[in-house]
Amino acid sequence: MDDWSQDKEKKVLRKYRFTLTTRVLRVLLVCIAIYSLYIGGVSIVFDKTRPDRQHIYYSMLALEWQQPNIKSPFPSGSSADISPLLTQKYSYPLIKQVGKEDVVVGEMHMEKKLWDSFSSMTMDLTPDKPAQKLNFHLPEDPKTGKATVVYSNDIVWKTLDKLPEGTVAEVAFSTTAFMEPVELMRMLASFDVHIVWMPLYTGEFKSFEPKGYGSGDGSLTVYDRIGLSGGMKVSDDFSTTREARYLSTNIQDSQRWMLENMENLLKNERKSYYEKFLGLSHLQERYDFLKDNGFQVYGAVVTGPTKELLKLRDVEGISNEILGEIDFWNWDD
Repeated sequence: MDDWSQDKEKKVLRKYRFTLTTRVLRVLLVCIAIYSLYIGGVSIVFDKTRPDRQHIYYSMLALEWQQPNIKSPFPSGSSADISPLLTQKYSYPLIKQVGKEDVVVGEMHMEKKLWDSFSSMTMDLTPDKPAQKLNFHLPEDPKTGKATVVYSNDIVWKTLDKLPEGTVAEVAFSTTAFMEPVELMRMLASFDVHIVWMPLYTGEFKSFEPKGYGSGDGSLTVYDRIGLSGGMKVSDDFSTTREARYLSTNIQDSQRWMLENMENLLKNERKSYYEKFLGLSHLQERYDFLKDNGFQVYGAVVTGPTKELLKLRDVEGISNEILGEIDFWNWDD
């Protein structure tokens, strides 16, 4: 103890600090190396397997079914961002067909986490293109079979009448009876308009109670309905798709593709996937009803020159009209 001095104490402390710092740096370097290997491995596996394609495809499918005349083209090369916790994030534009051209109305943000319950799809609509809420009235109460009250929205026809010749627009309407898609197409065949979406009757109030619906003044509206669009068909590895822009030229394929996509979801995905993540409620009941009863629609979203749309005012069986987007003339061949 007689040899202990302050100099010796300082040397011991310096040596201890150096040793401790070295050990901390070694641990940090090992952690950085492990993290780099983990991220590199995740990136390699992700690039090889591309699970994001499946989630992007199904999210676009659910979008087309649930949102009248809103969709997005399937991406050809871009991929989702992957986080260290394996969350996949991807955004794609939302477009509407107005006339013969597409109008960007916002952006969809898809976030697929490991757990379906925490995954989400969020629509971000542009402030200058607020999407009209296009709802459709059922022509009869499925529980009683009694006809519902029919409304005609004269404001839509007056607005179309005032719009100049050089404009195109989007109009949604309900029908006063259930009908097959081809019947509705025949009803509008003499008009120079395109049908882009039809609300489907899928057994609401008969096979299941819909999550969202409203009734009042004799009308009945289902809010969580799905509809028939041009449709998409994807390859087995989700790398390429076939898409149909118009229902009128592809109606048989559109119905067949829709049933195939519903069947694939039911067979290959968990219920939490299509209900929690995609927001598709009662998918099994809807699929069974369509298989057993065929396709029945009760309205449509159509687009074309405003003066051609105005002629629909004289068509018997059209009700609950809603005027959507309006744009400059683009109806040339």
